[in-house]
Amino acid sequence: MRRFGSWLVCLLAFMAMAVSADIYTLMDGNKIDGTPISINDAGVVFSMTDGTDHSRVVWDDFTQDALRALYANVKKPVDKAMIEPLIEEVPQEKAQRGEITVKPIVPPSRPTTHLGVFAIFSSPVGLFILLVLYATNLFAAYEVAFYRRQPAATVVGLAAIPFFGVLSPIIFISMPTNKGPLETAADEAQTRFQTTAPPTDVSDAPSGAPQAAENNVETAPPPASTTAAAASLPEPVVFRRTEFLFNRRFFETRLAGFFRVVPGEAEKDLVLHIVSSRGEFIGRRITRITPAELYLQVFHDNATADEMIPLLEITEVQILHKDAV
Repeated sequence: MRRFGSWLVCLLAFMAMAVSADIYTLMDGNKIDGTPISINDAGVVFSMTDGTDHSRVVWDDFTQDALRALYANVKKPVDKAMIEPLIEEVPQEKAQRGEITVKPIVPPSRPTTHLGVFAIFSSPVGLFILLVLYATNLFAAYEVAFYRRQPAATVVGLAAIPFFGVLSPIIFISMPTNKGPLETAADEAQTRFQTTAPPTDVSDAPSGAPQAAENNVETAPPPASTTAAAASLPEPVVFRRTEFLFNRRFFETRLAGFFRVVPGEAEKDLVLHIVSSRGEFIGRRITRITPAELYLQVFHDNATADEMIPLLEITEVQILHKDAV
């Protein structure tokens, strides 16, 4: 019985060596028929089928087919990791294609109720859009009321009416600006000032007056016509800080004629008299204006110069006739 067991062990060892043994072709054409028993950086030592050990074979002597066969026969992960970088194409198992299951597409059912324009009320997104449009219309109505100086409660209240409130900003923006009593009075005074006829020189002296009287002007008293012409000058238009807000919009709307390079018919005999904390300035034209300051063209020694005047320092603006200066 013991002899039978020994024979069985030898048979199994021989079968294991026969299974693991393989033929490896080298670069010089030689072939090695054996089992790898030692693998390191220097190469591989084989155990031949006749029981002898072959000398270590360096890695450069192996062909690609021998390296693939060696990679398939070794079992240790360390040995496989050492052989894998030397192989140009590592054999890999083909991935199995998974089964694709195609599910039928079920289309959504079409709505049958709440159709038409009012269907927007059945969606949260639609309600949000309507709310944004409604708030935008109210804000537009408030801006129109502020711009046209209309009662904000009236304009915004009409705009709050559903579906018809969109007409409120359109109607009030088409109306003229509602001016206060001070601005109305100032406009009337400015219109009256511009339409007043300029004074004319009327001489009360007879046509047959002696020539000596004309030559003696220096010693003669001022004629009555000069006093009458000064009295006939129109009253100046005065804008005070306590009644008006001196900003860029004020000068561009109320004194638009004084921005022209060539004065118009209404402004050709008029000048601006600006009183500020840094002094008084008289000029014919506003050459430039910013939100913080304006530049007035004044005269110095028969030459023009642009005088910078901060808007916050202006206390009074007057429109005068040039003969009243």
